[in-house]
Amino acid sequence: MARNKLPFDYRSQAGILISSFVKGTISLDTQEDVVIDATLSGDIKTSGFCEITENGEYEGDISARSVTVYGSTSGDISGQDAIHVHRSAKIKGVYTSPVIHIEPGAIVNARIVHSQNSLSGPLA
Repeated sequence: MARNKLPFDYRSQAGILISSFVKGTISLDTQEDVVIDATLSGDIKTSGFCEITENGEYEGDISARSVTVYGSTSGDISGQDAIHVHRSAKIKGVYTSPVIHIEPGAIVNARIVHSQNSLSGPLA
């Protein structure tokens, strides 16, 4: 997992990038950063970051160091350090993290759970 990434290159430098041409079910357990630009369902567990892009639609559970949502998600989403929900996002489910940023304009139909501890170590 690369460190000190510049803001403009993180998507192309992600260990796993699933493009918009993909539709289906996924099960990932990895240490790599994950970018979803596809329509997927399943389960993602990573010690890196996970991003759902503007075109991404994801239904299922995500557990990551940090989660950024620009597209649509539905499920149990856990960010060990933070969850960032941008104005283009549509979210449903349960979102758990010590830090949760929700931009005005995001469509939120979710239960937000503030966890007291940041799990900067291995995933629980």
